[in-house]
Amino acid sequence: MSITNKRFLKIGMLFCMAILLLFSLSGCTPVLTTEDYRPTYDSGYYIENYDVDIVIDENKTMTITESITGVFEDYTNGIIRNIPISQTMGIPNDNGGRDIKNYENTISDFTVDSSNGAYLLDEVEDMGNMFYYISAPHGLSGGEKYTFTFSYNFNPGDDRDTSKDFLYHNIIGTGVNTDVMHVNFSITFPTEIENEINPADLKFYVGGYGEDSSGTQVVYQINGNTISGSYGDEETYLGYGDAITIYLPLEEGYFVTHRIGGFDIALFVIFFVGLAVIITLFVLNRKKDPVIDVVEFSAPDGLTPTEAGFIIDGTVTGDDITALLVYWADKGYVQIEEKEKKIYIKRLKPLGEEAKEHEKIFFNSLFKNDQPIDCNNIKYMGGSVGDFCKKAIEKKRRAYFNVKSNYYYKLSSIFVAVLMALSCIKIGLASHDTFSIFIKLLLCGVMLITLLFLPKIEKNKEKEKKGKFWTKKIINLIFLVGTFAGFIFYGESYCDPFFTRILFSLLALFLWIIYPFLEQYTKRGREVLGKLRGLKQYIEVAEKDRMEAMVSENPNLFYEVLPYAYVLGVSSVYLEKFQDVPISSPTWLVTDNVLTLWLTLNLMTRSFAALGVLVGQTMAKSIALTVAKFAVAATISNIGGDGGFSGGGSGGGGVGRF
Repeated sequence: MSITNKRFLKIGMLFCMAILLLFSLSGCTPVLTTEDYRPTYDSGYYIENYDVDIVIDENKTMTITESITGVFEDYTNGIIRNIPISQTMGIPNDNGGRDIKNYENTISDFTVDSSNGAYLLDEVEDMGNMFYYISAPHGLSGGEKYTFTFSYNFNPGDDRDTSKDFLYHNIIGTGVNTDVMHVNFSITFPTEIENEINPADLKFYVGGYGEDSSGTQVVYQINGNTISGSYGDEETYLGYGDAITIYLPLEEGYFVTHRIGGFDIALFVIFFVGLAVIITLFVLNRKKDPVIDVVEFSAPDGLTPTEAGFIIDGTVTGDDITALLVYWADKGYVQIEEKEKKIYIKRLKPLGEEAKEHEKIFFNSLFKNDQPIDCNNIKYMGGSVGDFCKKAIEKKRRAYFNVKSNYYYKLSSIFVAVLMALSCIKIGLASHDTFSIFIKLLLCGVMLITLLFLPKIEKNKEKEKKGKFWTKKIINLIFLVGTFAGFIFYGESYCDPFFTRILFSLLALFLWIIYPFLEQYTKRGREVLGKLRGLKQYIEVAEKDRMEAMVSENPNLFYEVLPYAYVLGVSSVYLEKFQDVPISSPTWLVTDNVLTLWLTLNLMTRSFAALGVLVGQTMAKSIALTVAKFAVAATISNIGGDGGFSGGGSGGGGVGRF
């Protein structure tokens, strides 16, 4: 694998590790106790009566009127009523557990009854709450009693539950910082419920946040479409930080809310557009003519080893470039010398006019003078020589490769990833879960990296062993299936009515499946690839006696083919098979007689590989990897709810004074 591919793989692995880390951190929110939610007690006043009247329309909008009568011992200007905008609720399900969901509440038309001189001084949005400052016309103190009355519209939005509708609401929230002596409430539904509900389903929870203190503490009655009741007497009162919560499951469809919007429909239509794009990509670029392997044992005519290495896998590596050294030596341009177990290269003469651009770039970068150079210790080679050689070779890409198939495959991959990102953003916004948007966008990134990395794996199969190739491809598929699973299980299905996240995942899977069946080569490219495959196959399967016969016919044939064995990835097999075949040392290879010819050739191979790494690094210099520091903090900015107990419903909030 080239240096560039290795770095690309490392980037992908680091990216995926970051996602796994974020998944683990997302489950590390500490368990909070009742006391963590209880406000600081204010002994300077208490609430004598807290009356709440709620009228619910068919769209689940609640018109709420609250009347708070306080007794103020310390000097007070008025009260602060905070109402949550964002809440996390745990909705009781049929299995006895809770479904955790985030909700955004809509608050409007907050109005203060000014008949006794009270007025709205200010309203502030902060920390997921709306804070309303309601002032008395004069200061309150010395045990003075004063009543603040106000009303507002409150809508918790769609409940995102396909099995039922429900009312799950904090009549009194957990944020009241003083004792409440008596509570009266009235809840009016849009239709008659007295004979339509099971009384056993109606539950009231009283206590601190998280306390499942349901029972008969709340005195209530149902009359037609109204539930009315009270809490508190001479012996019992609602302590500071305690809530009263109602939970009533209703028949699905009782409240009229809209689930499917225009954006959902648009995404669903775009899925079919994406599917049509992928089908068109396959039909227009599918493989029509097979690559026919031509088994032969000779160097390809008119191709340098670097060009052969480029054609076999579509990329130029450092090994492809350094294979030119043996190619030049066989042509009399350089001399290779082994001295003290090191490999030196000496220029004998300049390249001929017939030399190709990439040859001249590498040759001129290596040889500044006629002094031998140490392959393992080159300090002066141009920092961009690898890039220049690569660009010179890639000018011929269109002659050998069907560049359209790869181009349209990459565009289709980006298109699918963008569609998936849009779907994830839409679902996250609809479910009011911004953290899930972040996680799913990271999954989109992993999906895109996986799809774009597949062509590199497919191209390397011509040089790699089958086991290594299939291992990489299976790992690549595991990452893709992993993102598929992440999209399915990490999110809320209700907010994705057409399951577009699954449909777009299928588009990604279709792309992954069709890529190996897309035409990668032109007619000329298929012809050359067939010859290179045939040469590689012959090197791998040819028998010793056949090789001896060929060498006897052409004693220099071994050295002519050697540089191509490097770029085909079978140099070790090639050297091993010829080890026992009588071959004379070439005139261009000088040794100090310490090593045998085969040890010298192996040493030369390792030295050229080291030089190939250096050249490959110059091609990878333009690749920059920025590792960002991820800080994941979970802050609870409002006491919203985690349902099935007191304080877990919508609304509520708190009361204080200023």
